Amino acid sequence: MNLREAIEASLEFERKIRAHYKESAEKAGTEPGRKFYSLLAREEDGHVSYLKKMDEEYGKTGSLPEEPLSTLFTRTEWVIEGGKAMNGAAGGGGNQSEMDRLLTALRLEEEATKLYEKLVLSLGPEGGKFFGQFLKIEEAHTALVRAEVDYFNRSGYFYDFPEFSLEAME
Repeated sequence: MNLREAIEASLEFERKIRAHYKESAEKAGTEPGRKFYSLLAREEDGHVSYLKKMDEEYGKTGSLPEEPLSTLFTRTEWVIEGGKAMNGAAGGGGNQSEMDRLLTALRLEEEATKLYEKLVLSLGPEGGKFFGQFLKIEEAHTALVRAEVDYFNRSGYFYDFPEFSLEAME
């Protein structure tokens, strides 16, 4: 896969993820759930816009401009904003269709992460740098959605860390 094909494949995948988040926001049974999915839909919309612009520039010049990919989440902000959005969302009281939407989101984010890992490793320095931006952001999205799945299930984990430990109480 060359760089142009990788951009086009990424654009198609980002549109797919965005569509899932938009649909999930419309179907969410709670306001925090709608906010959670809307936040991620806006983020994916930014990815689509960025990829379209970069595809156009690459088509004209044969190289990618040095323009960073913006995100709604910085490393600290995505935890805070995601936590605000999901506060009181499902929390174990949701229905199966809500859980199905979350699990689909998790699968899509994991697939996106794998796609970008592959592209970073296979497209040389220019492609690696370009898609490395996406990889970091998609890893954060995966962690955020996984945290929501854990919260929904009341698994006792938050961002892969146990919320409490009976062993620690001894």
